[in-house]
Amino acid sequence: MTRDPLMSTFQPRKICVSPRLGCQNGGVTASSPAVRPRRRDEILAAAAGLFAAEGYRSTSMREVAAAAGILAGSLYHHFPSKEAIAVELVEEYHADLARAAGEFRPGQAGPVAALRAFARVIAELSGRNRAALQISMYDAPTTASAALKAVVRAQPASLDGRWRDLIGAAAAAGAIDEQVDPRILRHVLRETMPMAGVMVWERGAPDGGPAAFADCVASVIFDGLAAPEDTASRRPASAERGGRSMAIRAVTEARARWAAEAEERQRERAGLILDVARAEFAQRGFEATTVRDIADAAGLSPGNLYRYFESKDAMVRAILSEFSDRLLAAYTEVLAAGAGVAESIEAICWLLDQAGRHFSREIDMLKGNGRVLSLEAASHYRDGALARYAMLVGLIERGAATGELRLAAEPALVASCVREIMWAPMRGLATVGAAPVREFIRRAILAGAAR
Repeated sequence: MTRDPLMSTFQPRKICVSPRLGCQNGGVTASSPAVRPRRRDEILAAAAGLFAAEGYRSTSMREVAAAAGILAGSLYHHFPSKEAIAVELVEEYHADLARAAGEFRPGQAGPVAALRAFARVIAELSGRNRAALQISMYDAPTTASAALKAVVRAQPASLDGRWRDLIGAAAAAGAIDEQVDPRILRHVLRETMPMAGVMVWERGAPDGGPAAFADCVASVIFDGLAAPEDTASRRPASAERGGRSMAIRAVTEARARWAAEAEERQRERAGLILDVARAEFAQRGFEATTVRDIADAAGLSPGNLYRYFESKDAMVRAILSEFSDRLLAAYTEVLAAGAGVAESIEAICWLLDQAGRHFSREIDMLKGNGRVLSLEAASHYRDGALARYAMLVGLIERGAATGELRLAAEPALVASCVREIMWAPMRGLATVGAAPVREFIRRAILAGAAR
């Protein structure tokens, strides 16, 4: 990382355990002639590369040993199990986060600049710890042991405390719109920045890597997307045409339709089986769930279940295809409403919040996306996701061309950042009412939280 003298005194640790990403920010890789790491560090580096590229569950100890250049038997002298390696990778990541939170020093450029700088630090740390992030986000929630889950949950309290302090300082200085809910702002920043380490880039990662992602997210949140002269983003909701815009109405109608369709499914045996499968996949993960698990939970014998679905993959295909089709239809309806670009962006963000609440089990299924999304059964979902992303990119490109939006990065990167702001963190705001989230969309994502 190039030090920004205005921002932080934080420096990364010297041993990089993710060599495939490169050791940015002055870190020293396992192959550096300046430092020859211990064999244990070489094993961690090799395992991190494999876990990030192939997935934790798909990687064997024999493969780790081969990548580290040692015999499989010798590997067990250093680590008793693959999970022990995973635990150490996650613990090292958490130690980095705690050290970053403790050593970060705001510069003299102001409280919002400090928030932007800290966002960049966390994003770059995440980029260097991709394996630990994948284990934490995708593997631990479903298949890990209680011990690994406990390590994953033990994120340093100092990290949340640092976000709280920085946001509090900005609010006290009058640098943040007082109408922006600090709880939501903290949650969004805390949950979005780590996504820099596990992002899927449909159009290629930005040249600036995780730092570019952090800068773009911060620009969206603090500067806003709507051009200053576009007053639609600053009007109270009651001032919209008829109390609600046509684009927002399309989202409301889509949510009502999803609820009605879910109720209709309950009248059919196949629909009931899929509801049970959703819950089982979300709780256990795809690989850990068997057809017998689903049959038992549905009160059927496996033989009876096979009368409706020929395989576990067939159930995944039905669940994810329905999810994708519902969401794609809603996107299409929002964009067909004829609203302005800023209003359409608001509606898309609102749609993602509503989808996150209604389709929470489908999204939990996708948390293990390295395996589920690689299935042929998920091809329809992947196609739909690409189509939705293209719609969002096109909308942002139109807004940039007409002057309705102000962009700090290329439209494809902005679209990815908007999606991550709404998709990853908002699912964790189930206890926060929908109205405050929509107000956050208007006050931050559109108008910009900084003052």
